[in-house]
Amino acid sequence: MKTIFKSIIGVFLLLISFSCDESKDNVSGILINTEDFTIEAPIVVKKRDTLGFLKGSSNKGEVTFSLISQTPENSVVLGLRYGEIIVESPEFFNSDITDEVNLVIEVKKQQETKISNVTIRRNLNDPDGDGVESSMDSDPNSPCLPVQDVNYTGYNSYNSIWREADCDQDGISNIDELTNGTNPYFDESSIGDTDGDGLKDDVDSDPNNPCLPEQFIGYQDFDAENDIWAAADCNGNGISNGDEVAAGRSPYPFPDIPCNDIFNFELENYARELRTVDSNNGEGVTIGVVGEQCGTIFFTGGGIFNQGCFNDDVRIPFYFEPSDQTSSNGRVFVELTEYSCLSEDRMSSRNFTVEGLGTYAGASRTVELTYIITQLDDDIPDDERVTTGTLIIRPL
Repeated sequence: MKTIFKSIIGVFLLLISFSCDESKDNVSGILINTEDFTIEAPIVVKKRDTLGFLKGSSNKGEVTFSLISQTPENSVVLGLRYGEIIVESPEFFNSDITDEVNLVIEVKKQQETKISNVTIRRNLNDPDGDGVESSMDSDPNSPCLPVQDVNYTGYNSYNSIWREADCDQDGISNIDELTNGTNPYFDESSIGDTDGDGLKDDVDSDPNNPCLPEQFIGYQDFDAENDIWAAADCNGNGISNGDEVAAGRSPYPFPDIPCNDIFNFELENYARELRTVDSNNGEGVTIGVVGEQCGTIFFTGGGIFNQGCFNDDVRIPFYFEPSDQTSSNGRVFVELTEYSCLSEDRMSSRNFTVEGLGTYAGASRTVELTYIITQLDDDIPDDERVTTGTLIIRPL
């Protein structure tokens, strides 16, 4: 009896020993299930596409996933809770850089972990990159067949065959179209600009109104040869766009912002004594006065268009227009202006008109104007009435 009892005690102690050894191997009691697996990518992969889900579970609830390594780097990112495999660099799945992407994933529950190896294979069933699988493609080697709708975006922009093709036959390759922001399946040159305002009809808010959308002085993208545009009057001054351009002036109004912001320099830079250099009359001095109308500066004094004048009350308005909306340089013009000056004997006046066109550089306070002066008095011979020349205004 004692022998039997000792045997039972021995077996019991042995079982306890086995139980203790097992608990040392997995103290937490957590069991993680995962596996290695392979994913076949779609024929065209876009950034942020979800290619699949990681595999992992435990007997104690949800697990977490960590990306230990990937080859090539930056191919994917993970949705850490649900294990989504999300495309980060689509070029690795759409081009010949590599045929597969390999991931090493850590599956974890508390302190317990296991490794899962994931292989993502590039889909090679679309050699021409048109986004149509070869078995369904009417011409597997032509990236432009089957013909697609203008809104089609299912192509593989990393495929070299597709990139070099010209699916809308406009002379521009598919990849250059994408780079330029145009549509590789639609020839934009076929879209007209009915009103000549420089905007294609498909993006023009009013394709038949050359003054809408509203543009401002400095805008240059209009078509001056367009009859609709040329006949309009976009700045509302009673002069047609075509006549404004022919006179060297902008057909557009000033925007409703501070004048100096339009010109990108301080117009008051000209409100001081400045030197004049006239191709007909030599050097002199003028004083600039900023007018109330934005872009108008009056140049005054006997040093301006001096045709033998001895009075200092000559006052000629110069109109400034920026060459574009970011420049401190631009055009300057003098509209036909009549003025008088005291003759050499100081007993009579001479009457003139002047008009001109030129350029200015606002930052350096310079103006260069080509002008025409016409004497109006009856006693002037016809061959002496008109004088042409160049006037330069610059700092003293």
